[in-house]
Amino acid sequence: MVVGLGAMGSSALYHLARRGVDVVGIEQFEPGHVRGSSHGHSRVFRTTYDDPLYVELARESLGMWRELEIEADVDLLELCGLLIFASLENDRFTRTLKMLADAGLPHDLLTGPDVPQRFPTFRLTESQHAFFARENGFVRADQVLETLRNRAEAHGAVRRDGCRVESIEPLDSGLRVKTDQGTIDTARAVITAGAWLDRLAGDLNWNLEVTREEKIYLPVNDPAHVTPDVFPCFCEYDTTNYGFPSLDGRTIKVAADHSGQRVDPDSVDRDVSAQSVGQLYDWVERWQPGLVGTAGRGEVCLYTNTPDHDFLIGSHPSDDRLVLGGGFSGHGFKFSILVGDILADLVLDGHTRRQIARFAVDRFL
Repeated sequence: MVVGLGAMGSSALYHLARRGVDVVGIEQFEPGHVRGSSHGHSRVFRTTYDDPLYVELARESLGMWRELEIEADVDLLELCGLLIFASLENDRFTRTLKMLADAGLPHDLLTGPDVPQRFPTFRLTESQHAFFARENGFVRADQVLETLRNRAEAHGAVRRDGCRVESIEPLDSGLRVKTDQGTIDTARAVITAGAWLDRLAGDLNWNLEVTREEKIYLPVNDPAHVTPDVFPCFCEYDTTNYGFPSLDGRTIKVAADHSGQRVDPDSVDRDVSAQSVGQLYDWVERWQPGLVGTAGRGEVCLYTNTPDHDFLIGSHPSDDRLVLGGGFSGHGFKFSILVGDILADLVLDGHTRRQIARFAVDRFL
């Protein structure tokens, strides 16, 4: 059984079914809902970490996304490139650049004034620099979820949407899952409940921080300038603001990473203020003048954060029939195709060949 069918759970369901396992996936909301962390048309795919663990995981994920595209005959990953810019003294920029070089990942280092020659919408200064990493871009988030679920069902998985899990109890012969629609007994379970993980993890209490994050869609003045074939994903390290090329021909998506407030996932304000829209409009206008208009709109998603922003992946310390995945801290979606495979390894074999010691589920207890 897989409980929670966001990106991670849908991937686990797919990988288990693909291995020939009889598996059911349970999701508390209906397909296409916007109450969790996996909805929307895009998520950044990047290898541009300053941490070798995540660089290696991203590289493996890239190959797995391509394999899924071939199996499903669908485009999921768009490598339009990623432009990262920062002030000359920004330490994170320096660390990331060194990691790219050490890992042999292709990138182009640019001065601020050089950037408009490559990407004409940008206007950077001599006190800034940038690098462009081609093997980066975005995954089509909604399409990913649909594809994983469809392929899982094609391999024999069963889905139960709109079914809320209330508790999970150990039995001598397995686990008893109590839902708002009845009780289900299962031999083993993967729990990927996102912002609700704390409530289903039994005696584990990580006190995960769930935050409300806003994504803003700003209208573009000339759509020809922002299509993925000519316009990259972009991020400023001095602010952690970031953005995407246009997928709809009308808007670009921008956001301020990890800027949200702690919330209860069951009572989230879904309205986005004009002030929030205006702040990100001002940011785009500063570095790309005239690119967008002011009449933007917003949407809300949830981050589930660990204290160190590393993931939680592993078997329950007191019952290895229960495997947990969560705390992806706003940067997990790109890895979801790989995380699902790791979770399948753990629930079937009790171990995985991937290096996940840093993600131990008992490290905060």
